[in-house]
Amino acid sequence: MTKYRQIYVSFLKKFLNPQRKTNVVIDCSNGAAGEIIRQLTTNDSQLTTHIINERPDGNFPAHGPDPLKGNAFKKTSSLVLEQKADIGIIFDADGDRAFFIDNRGRKINPDVVAKLLIWYLKPKKIIVDTRTGWLVNQFKIENLKFKIFTSRVGRYFVQKLMKEKNADFGAEHSGHYYFKNFYYFDSGIFSAIQAINAVSKLPYSLADFVDLLPQYYSREINFRLNSKRDYSAAIKKIEDKYKRFALTISRLDGLKMEIQKPLGRFWFNIHFSNTEPVIRLTIEAQSPKILAVEARNLADLLTKT
Repeated sequence: MTKYRQIYVSFLKKFLNPQRKTNVVIDCSNGAAGEIIRQLTTNDSQLTTHIINERPDGNFPAHGPDPLKGNAFKKTSSLVLEQKADIGIIFDADGDRAFFIDNRGRKINPDVVAKLLIWYLKPKKIIVDTRTGWLVNQFKIENLKFKIFTSRVGRYFVQKLMKEKNADFGAEHSGHYYFKNFYYFDSGIFSAIQAINAVSKLPYSLADFVDLLPQYYSREINFRLNSKRDYSAAIKKIEDKYKRFALTISRLDGLKMEIQKPLGRFWFNIHFSNTEPVIRLTIEAQSPKILAVEARNLADLLTKT
């Protein structure tokens, strides 16, 4: 196993290329990434790394295997501030997802990470899922032309569309990032490598990059499925209620509508999870007020219809 691990590390090292000295905090979540990260980052003169929870342990003593649940970000955020790090990275247990923290200790929206990677990698064709928001879908870079294609949620669908379109990069709102030069697969470690490279090339801090972006407000709400409820009727009622305000309507994966109301603009996506017995509501708005009002309205329609 050591032999093959070393082959993999050697492959990954070809892509790790920070342009300046970069200070990084990495939480391996006692999962699969811990077997690779120290070997990958050791002896790189441009990197200072602070690695925690690197020993694989199926009991997950530090925090749960999914960093989005519980207080997983708290320790890493504190360490980023303590070490004055440029970026913090948290892997999930199996290492296919990576989540990021800026140098001010703030968790970064996956759409912001996707935008950072697009800026750095300069792909010609990009695949996103139906939950990806305005930051990516309305993203423009001077002198950089690229096409964005939308996929259903899930690795199978994103990879399939990437291969069909010969796309260079793919991103899901759930923290999966896909790369043509990583055989169209998603990889937390490969995503971390490219994010480190990108941050090292920024003319300012990662926090400044985040703060300079347009500000949108988003939320995901999961509703556990009730076998006695007819969700198709509820979704149809939602479509009927909002369609007179709709700028766009998509049924590629569930229902996605972009809405313009007097208070402002927002969009939402409702779809059934491929991995859990839940129906997910994702909503993004131009202001916290619109987000709060419309999230409540949609939740009521889903659960009380």
